[in-house]
Amino acid sequence: MNKVSRQYHHHYHFSYQTTFKRHLASIATITLVIVIFIAFLIHFASLRNTFDINQISLTDIFIASTNTLVRLLVAYLFSLLFSIPLALLITITPRIEKILLPLFDVVQSVPVLAFFPVIVVFFTAYHAFEFAAIFILFMSMLWNLVFTMIGGLKTIPEDVESAASVYKVRGIKKLLNITLPAIFPYMITGSLLAWGQGWSIVIVAEVLHNYIPRGTVSQDLLGLGSLLVDSFAQGKNSVFLATLVVMVIIISLLNFFVWQRLLHITERFKFD
Repeated sequence: MNKVSRQYHHHYHFSYQTTFKRHLASIATITLVIVIFIAFLIHFASLRNTFDINQISLTDIFIASTNTLVRLLVAYLFSLLFSIPLALLITITPRIEKILLPLFDVVQSVPVLAFFPVIVVFFTAYHAFEFAAIFILFMSMLWNLVFTMIGGLKTIPEDVESAASVYKVRGIKKLLNITLPAIFPYMITGSLLAWGQGWSIVIVAEVLHNYIPRGTVSQDLLGLGSLLVDSFAQGKNSVFLATLVVMVIIISLLNFFVWQRLLHITERFKFD
C-alpha cells in the first residue's frame, strides 16, 4: 500500500469509523425511544380509524396525529430497509449500474399517485386499508433514499476502497466499517427528503374513498391528512385550522429535535 493509501486508511479508521461507532449507540437509543413512545401512543389511541367529520374533538385530532405518525414511521423503516441493498445492488459493478440506474430512474420519475388507484383496489379487496396507505407512502419515500445513497457511495475515495481491499475488509465488515459510515450523511439527507415527500402524500394516502368505486368518506383512514381534506371539503373550518396547526407543530418539532440534530452529526462523517 502506498503512503497516500495508508494516510487515507489512518484518517478513516480514527475519524469515520470511531465517530460512527460512538454515535451509533446514541442514534439507536433515540430510535428506540421514538418507537417506544409511538407504541405508547398506539396503546392509548388504539389506532381508531372510523370517524365522523361532524363530531371531531381534540382527542380525535390527537389520535389522528398518532395514526399518521405511525404510518409514516412504518413506511420509512421499510423504505430504509429496502433502499440500502438497492443502492448497493445498483453500484455493485459499472455494467449493472448502466442497466439498473436508468431503469430505476424511469420508475421513480413516474408519479407515485399514478399507481394509487390500482394499489387501493388491490388492498381494499382484502380490507387491508392500512396497507394501502403505508404501501403508497413506502413507494413515495423509497427513491429519495436510494438515489441519495447512490450519490454517497460514489463519494468514497478510491484509496479507501484500495485500503479495504488490501486489508481484506469485505462483506458485513466492510458494510459496517466503511460503507454505512460513508453514506450516513446522504442517508440522513435522503431521510429528510423522504419524510417531506411522505407528509405531502399522506394527505392523499389517507383519503381512500376517492379511489374506491362508490366509496364514501367513512372508508377514509383517520389521520391528519384525511381530516384536512374532509374538513375542508365539508366546510368545517375550525377542524381544518386545528388539524393544520397540529401538523405544522409536529413537522416543526421533528425537524428541530430529530433532523437538525442528525444533520449536525453527519458533518463528522464527510470525507475531507
